[in-house]
Amino acid sequence: MRKLPHIFFCLMFSLSSISHAAGIQIGRTRIIYNADKKEIALPLVNKDNTLPWLVQSWTDTGDGKTRGPFIITPPLFRLDPQKEQSLRIAWNGTVLPDDRESIFYMNIRTIPATAKEDSDKNVMRLIYKTRLKLFWRPDGLKGTQGETCKNLHFKRQNNELQVINEGAYYSTFDSLYVGNAKVERADMVAPASAISVDLPKNIAGNRVSWRCITDYGNASDQYTSTLVQE
Repeated sequence: MRKLPHIFFCLMFSLSSISHAAGIQIGRTRIIYNADKKEIALPLVNKDNTLPWLVQSWTDTGDGKTRGPFIITPPLFRLDPQKEQSLRIAWNGTVLPDDRESIFYMNIRTIPATAKEDSDKNVMRLIYKTRLKLFWRPDGLKGTQGETCKNLHFKRQNNELQVINEGAYYSTFDSLYVGNAKVERADMVAPASAISVDLPKNIAGNRVSWRCITDYGNASDQYTSTLVQE
């Protein structure tokens, strides 16, 4: 009977809003690129004690297909166990709005090497993909990211909650409540824009409380406001 070749089964795990993927630890959960910087660094550490990992990185505009206006160096490399290396992220000069933040996404795919003792076995090989928000921040924007979060406005239209951002920065929610009910689908509102999300059923009260995710990846102070009925 003919012997079948050894097969490696590959699974892709897409991980977002985390700071590490298996053996590779990523230095932050979001990236802020200030426009006055020539480039910025994103540190990676291989926490694996024995195996090297292959690291591949790129940016996209949010659709998962169109590449973002950044050059990543190195785009593909091997990171040995217990070693650290930084990705260098450089803007390629594409014209971007100068009166508000723009958002892109950083993708980091990591693949572990196969241990020698498993080289002649059928094994499951895990491929991890981490996706981080990358905010392009022009010089001279009015206010701060924290002030934009604090000054969000909320209106109720039937069974929908409208969130209005009049600032120049993105606001990403850590939590959002109307009364004691959590608004689950509220994620992020872009500068100078608004979003509408469904409210929980049988919601009571007109007090809104929220926290945003700061530049450092933690939760902001809690802010409160009165919900405007329309």
